[in-house]
Amino acid sequence: MKLMSALAIFLGLTANALATEIVIKDTDSKNLDITIYNKNLALVKDVRNVNLQKGENDIAFEGVSSAIKPESAILYAQGIKVLEQNYDYDILDLNNIIEKSVGKNVKTIKINPSNGEKIFDTAKILSFVNGTPILEFSYGIDANFDGQLLFEDLPAGLRRKPTLVAKIKSDTANSNNISLAYLTNGINWKTNYVANVIDNTKLNLTAWVTINNESGIDYNNANVQLVAGEVNQTYENSAPRRNGMVMMAAATSKMAMADGVVQEDISAYHLYTLPNKTTIKDKQTKQISLMERNSVKYKKEAELNSLLHFYPDSNSEFKNQHLAMYYTINNDENSNLGVPLPEGIIRFYENDAQKNMQFIGENRISHVAKGETMRLNLGNYSNIFANGKINKINKLPEEKQVNTSPNCVKYLNFYTYDAEIEVFNSSKNPQEISIKQNFPQDAEVIEQNIKGKNDQANIYQWIFNVPADNKQRLTFKVKIPSIIKEDCHR
Repeated sequence: MKLMSALAIFLGLTANALATEIVIKDTDSKNLDITIYNKNLALVKDVRNVNLQKGENDIAFEGVSSAIKPESAILYAQGIKVLEQNYDYDILDLNNIIEKSVGKNVKTIKINPSNGEKIFDTAKILSFVNGTPILEFSYGIDANFDGQLLFEDLPAGLRRKPTLVAKIKSDTANSNNISLAYLTNGINWKTNYVANVIDNTKLNLTAWVTINNESGIDYNNANVQLVAGEVNQTYENSAPRRNGMVMMAAATSKMAMADGVVQEDISAYHLYTLPNKTTIKDKQTKQISLMERNSVKYKKEAELNSLLHFYPDSNSEFKNQHLAMYYTINNDENSNLGVPLPEGIIRFYENDAQKNMQFIGENRISHVAKGETMRLNLGNYSNIFANGKINKINKLPEEKQVNTSPNCVKYLNFYTYDAEIEVFNSSKNPQEISIKQNFPQDAEVIEQNIKGKNDQANIYQWIFNVPADNKQRLTFKVKIPSIIKEDCHR
């Protein structure tokens, strides 16, 4: 169905229909600030100039986000008092115009196929369902009209763009800057990191901010700030407190990032201020450089979580278990870093022998504070693996009784287990190896060829180096109690 003519007529009627209302267009913005949070939320602060009369004024802030949280909106300026405000989101489009004109008479145009002349008529819109109007003409009802509709009146309440309408009282007649602040969904940001490995101890780390705008409007020439952290939100029909809307004013501890980006702490969160104004179009994904750090120190680790199990009739063994690969980075000045890092994905790249960059793995980080350590698993070593087995189990003659409660006695005997784990390093570089072994409760390592220590409860750890294209065998003996029986008496 062709309805193109209708829109052209309405644009001329809009100004007349709203003659008593002061429309402040989005193109009249004097300053636009947007603070974007991680989780589909932003705080918009828009300053526009308007000529006010003394007393009551009806103003329309045109072009607010279509995903606005209306209950969060705050209008403020010197010398004014807001009496009421409404969010109008019925947008001026052909479907809305027809739907709101049901029951009214409209003019119609059809083209005579034989000579191309326009045939004018009048019809009443009976209904509008699934994009199709049903029209009542003098000759009958047409449910499949293929012409054009012409409207003489603009239905009340339709807007060209989502609009915040307010009735305000001004102390004087003046030209005033009015600020509108509101929360909106539909826009968020995330961080992506690129780690280029330089050598065995250093890498270059770059952070990119990706902003995605699905909020229904453009943010033209805006000052942009980013908040990293989990900001709590409630989903009730209650307006946030005003101090929540202006919380950006209490920041401390500023820190330079890259290309003029400034980081500071705000409450429990990190705030990043971008150095230049930027435009974020609706339905746009924009990338902005956040940070660059060269020669960041790191440590590459190989870790084995042993699969050996210790119990009296065990024949536990494993073969060809490839070690996990970890990159450990301390977020401090000594490592040439020492800045808060927002949540995101770090992707690692390294040059091959022909100097071609290759992707070697990725992992996600949560918000990393200054001084915190990142330990990132990038997969398993293909050229470092281990074999392990329990070689011998001996039952010891000693027994022991343990009172587990006033009425219960546990009877124990003891076993020793001789075990070995052999690590093979077929790479061209020496590698530090970490082996972690989970033992039953009250286990005691009584012999070992490489000294280890308790890493945490019931977990024992050995750390040693294996030369390039070589192997290293770890042997140990552990003494472990075994329960014979447990008696309980009332």
